[in-house]
Amino acid sequence: MYTFRIFDSITAECKKIWKDDRNKFSSTFFQDIQYVEEVIKNKNNQIKIVIIYYNNIALAILPFEIKRYFFVNVLQWIGTDYSDYCNPILSERYKTLFNKIYFLNVWKLILDEMKKDIDLVFFNNQLALINNITNPFVSNFKTSLFSKIYNITLGEKFKDYKDNIKNKDKSHAYEIHRTLIKYEKLKKISKNLTVNIESSDHNLLDFKSIIDEKKKQLFKKNINNKLDEDFKKIFQNLIDSKKIKFYLISLMVGKNALSRCFGFVYANTFYYYIPTVLPNSFNNYKPGKILIIQLIEWCIKNNIKKFDFGLGSEKYKKYFSNKEISLHRYIYSCSFKGSVAHILLFILLKIKKLWL
Repeated sequence: MYTFRIFDSITAECKKIWKDDRNKFSSTFFQDIQYVEEVIKNKNNQIKIVIIYYNNIALAILPFEIKRYFFVNVLQWIGTDYSDYCNPILSERYKTLFNKIYFLNVWKLILDEMKKDIDLVFFNNQLALINNITNPFVSNFKTSLFSKIYNITLGEKFKDYKDNIKNKDKSHAYEIHRTLIKYEKLKKISKNLTVNIESSDHNLLDFKSIIDEKKKQLFKKNINNKLDEDFKKIFQNLIDSKKIKFYLISLMVGKNALSRCFGFVYANTFYYYIPTVLPNSFNNYKPGKILIIQLIEWCIKNNIKKFDFGLGSEKYKKYFSNKEISLHRYIYSCSFKGSVAHILLFILLKIKKLWL
């Protein structure tokens, strides 16, 4: 029998289910309970944690929040403003114990219970696949595909990775080959080229500096960003807690950084989260791409199985990846105000797409 409960906060019971390894939940870093709790601390949105059960077995956790946008209350995933991926948390049992009919029936009951509090459902940045489990909020609804994200499934050796790319697309293999040639040339002319790796385990990461660098770069390109003070607080608190491994990895010539990346390792995945390339006389050698190669090699040496490029479908990410996943958006009106907001949002997203 399928049942569900809606919690207005992350209770002790929620935490117990969330953290229980026996549930074998599939999710990304952005559904980790520590990250979600930090997001909640910095926002005053109404929390709705939905847990779906089958005979008292937890099948899914749906971490929702209700946020007020102007005149409408919007149901969205917790952390929508800051998270690369916004998804349900699904148990491995979900694949065998749940199907489309059951899901739609339970979802209708959940939505009926919350409808009085919301005008619009807006589920953004949803992965079609969550660690090889199909996302039901993508497969069972009419969604819009608006982007792709790129991953690397890593092998045991760097050669295996290169061979995999070569078999996938020779033009991509050529891009990696060119980057390696530029790396060798840069080593010859710079002599003291190094890769500096700082870890939150042992170092006080200069998180603020890379955020400031990235904001300046995005500002020059006239690109909006999520790197506000709340974002800084969320990640600084996570870094200080030392429960998740964060890294600041830099390609250096002497004491000068050519390119840097703030990233982290979660569930055997390296998240290439905030990369920057600093203005320097070696820019023709593509130090950002060289750093990616160094990061891939570092991941393989440290038995990390997956490299996640995060949001953005830039060409360079496609060249280095061997897997792509579609990213979807779902919008549903629950009231007249929600219908008006839906139309306005549709127009806004169309305009944004034209400007990109």
